[in-house]
Amino acid sequence: MKASIKIYATLLLFFLTFTLASQETITITEEKKTTLKLPKDYSKTLGLFIFPSKNQDSLQQQKDLKECYSWAYNQTKFDPMNPTKVTVKEAEKVKGGAVAGAARGAVAGVAIGAVAGDTGDGAAIGAVTGAIRGRRATRRAQSIQNAQNTQKAKSIESEIKTSFVKAFSACIKAKGYSIN
Repeated sequence: MKASIKIYATLLLFFLTFTLASQETITITEEKKTTLKLPKDYSKTLGLFIFPSKNQDSLQQQKDLKECYSWAYNQTKFDPMNPTKVTVKEAEKVKGGAVAGAARGAVAGVAIGAVAGDTGDGAAIGAVTGAIRGRRATRRAQSIQNAQNTQKAKSIESEIKTSFVKAFSACIKAKGYSIN
């Protein structure tokens, strides 16, 4: 009796595990209505030359272009006529660069002043020079960080547009057009 209960329990556990593992869960969200402004010249906007290879007439071609543009937008959420701008985060302003530079400069000034015979003046000159260097170094580091952030934003924007063009190209090729 115990053996048969164990077998049934094992089979039930296996069945439930297999059944639960084989099911997928999806969430369906309603899409909001979006108005797209279609380009007058797709070749200029997307950098593609589109040729109807199955003798589609111009009305059919316009219909297909609109459908593929809309489909590519729905896949990528990017509209080349109204491109998404990636915002650049400005580098955080670091405080204390001048103070740290002044401290390092004062220490160096004391050493130089000791050799020259006046440690006080050496420390003062070193502190001023160090403060200027520290402030410049901080500004330079912030400028470099801002340039890197701007370059990264441009790269992301380019990747998004490339993704749209790939989606549009896949759609229009499936509809019987050649692209160059």
